[in-house]
This record gives sequence, C-alpha cells and structure tokens, in this order.
Amino acid sequence: MKQREMSVYLRLVTIVITILFLAFAGWFLPFVLKNLVLNNIGEIEYRLACIFIWITAIPCLLCLWKFWGICVRIGRNQSFCRENANALKRMSHFMLVDCVLYVIVLAAACIMGWYQYSIGFLFGIVVILFICVFIAVASAALSHLVYKASQLQDDQDLTI
Repeated sequence: MKQREMSVYLRLVTIVITILFLAFAGWFLPFVLKNLVLNNIGEIEYRLACIFIWITAIPCLLCLWKFWGICVRIGRNQSFCRENANALKRMSHFMLVDCVLYVIVLAAACIMGWYQYSIGFLFGIVVILFICVFIAVASAALSHLVYKASQLQDDQDLTI
C-alpha cells in the first residue's frame, strides 16, 4: 500500500471513529446515565455527570485532531518527522489529563459511596481509565520511536 492510500484509509477511519465517539459521548453515555442516576440519585447529579463526560471528551477529540494531522503528513511522505513525534507526545499528554480526571472521579465515587448504586458505574470508570492509560503509554512510546526515526532520517539526508 502506498503512502497516499494509507493516508486516505487512516483519515476515513479517523472520521468513522470521531462519529462513533461523538455518538457514544453525546447520546449513549448520557442515555445510560439518565437511567442509572435519575433512578438512584437525582437530576443535578445527572447534569454534572453529563458535563463531566463532555469535558473528558475534549482531550479525546483533540487526540483525533492530532491524529488527523499525522495522517495528512503520512500522505505527504513525512511519516517520520518531528511534527508527528510532537503530535504523538501531545496525544499522550491529552490522555494523561483524562486519566487524572477519571482517577479523581473514581476516588470521589469510592469516598461518596456511589458504588452502592451500581457496580457497573465503577467498572465503566475503571475500563475507561485503563483505555486512557494504554493510549497515553502507546502514544508516548510511538512519539519516542518516531522522534528517533526522524533523527536517523535527518542524518541519512545529510550524508546523501
């Protein structure tokens, strides 16, 4: 597969993931929370939970935006450039922000006893937390590798 074709496929996948993520964060999670929270706690907590979901969606959308830039650079045959390494590093930082937010909510849920309403609530937070940690670590590792590859490519360009 050529660089341009791969770039097009990656951009299509990014668009599909963005649409699915927006549907998940904008409709599905609030719908599930409405049944969970309104039956057990109240309207104010439901609104706070929705606001939290939308706040934590922002770093994810920023990651997708950075990934779009990586896909564009791949199409321009700039796979191993410092811009891609920096974008991956930023993606790692965005996911670390989400990790911190979910750890705070997990701690608050344990302290305030929210687990007694639904163990699925805590399980969902832990799953999302692990996904955020995985993406943060993978992005940081890829950033390092792309940066090293860009250095090798720069050295190779100087010797030819």
